[in-house]
Amino acid sequence: MDHQANPNLSQSTAEQADRSSAALPPPQYHSAPPPPPHYTARPVKQKRGFFSGCLVFLLVVLVCSASCVLLLGIFGHGCLNALDEWSTESSSFSTAFNKQDFRISRKVIIPAEDNSLEQIAVIKVQGVIRNSDGRSLRSAETIAEELRLASQDDNVVAIILDMDTPGGEVVASDEILHQVLACKTAGKPVVTCMRSMAASGGYFIASGSDWIIANRMTLTGSIGVIIGSYQISGLLDKIGIQPAIYRSGVMKDMLSPTREPSSLERDYIQNMVSSTFQEFCQVVANGREQYPTLEAVAAAPFGDGRVLSGADALAAGLVDQLGYMSDAIAKARELGDAANAAVVRYAYAPNWVDVFFSLKAPDSLNISGVTPPAAFALEPGKLYYLYPNACP
Repeated sequence: MDHQANPNLSQSTAEQADRSSAALPPPQYHSAPPPPPHYTARPVKQKRGFFSGCLVFLLVVLVCSASCVLLLGIFGHGCLNALDEWSTESSSFSTAFNKQDFRISRKVIIPAEDNSLEQIAVIKVQGVIRNSDGRSLRSAETIAEELRLASQDDNVVAIILDMDTPGGEVVASDEILHQVLACKTAGKPVVTCMRSMAASGGYFIASGSDWIIANRMTLTGSIGVIIGSYQISGLLDKIGIQPAIYRSGVMKDMLSPTREPSSLERDYIQNMVSSTFQEFCQVVANGREQYPTLEAVAAAPFGDGRVLSGADALAAGLVDQLGYMSDAIAKARELGDAANAAVVRYAYAPNWVDVFFSLKAPDSLNISGVTPPAAFALEPGKLYYLYPNACP
């Protein structure tokens, strides 16, 4: 009844409510806050240990040392060349200083008695005889140079060839023999002491000496010539490869491995081998009284190239005595008429450049005893005075 009686009051209340709601701000809806930024942790630098620092220091020292050695070697080599040029202008200086003398060392292995200045020079002929390949310590050039120096030394009264070789290249063997004969011409008796092996080219050289001593079990002889070549024409046919060769003459590609040799080539090569064999026989005939002519050497049982023991070689007249190095020294002193002479071993002394580049290592650096021996292969087209089993 009151509500109906006050309609204006109800309307006023509703209007006030509408105004109040209009005065309020609209509700705000806030979004979630963004995630915090991601920071990548920097790697912690690890401090180098004492060992790593020492290793780096040692590497730097080694590099610097190697550079200094190389520079010193080059400088020393240049000085030796300068000394050699200077020595050619002064004979007195050449007597005291010679470039070659710097490269040959002399080690006394048995001292002289009664302060004698007389010497027996011991020169080693070891391994396959060949000209220098840049890495060989006992090349034909080195052996020939040692013989030349010994022949020119007034204190040397005799020479011993300390031999252990299966032979080698024909020309290299002949170059050494030439110096052996030059020593004899200079009045220096030469004695050969054969060790385990002195075959083919080794015996070729020994034939020029005045006296040959072998162990009873030495392998020697093998008087003959060999030349090698490979033949792969059958293999090329199987895999379908046809070589194309252009030549100026029918013999230009002689010993070619890609085709069968012609009869003309076979005859030519055989004649070359036979001629070289006759040279060998003549050298033996010149040195052994039992065989005065090359025909006698070729006709002997060992003329077929067989290998003989030291005992069989003595029976065949190829050696003079069975014995050891001590017997060779005694014989050299006898032939040189110097019972109190010192025994001096000659050896090649490499320079700094050789050692640094390992081209020619000294005996003290030789590691052949702890590494497998490298197989020696015949170079195609070369003539050899060589024991066949020395090559594969």
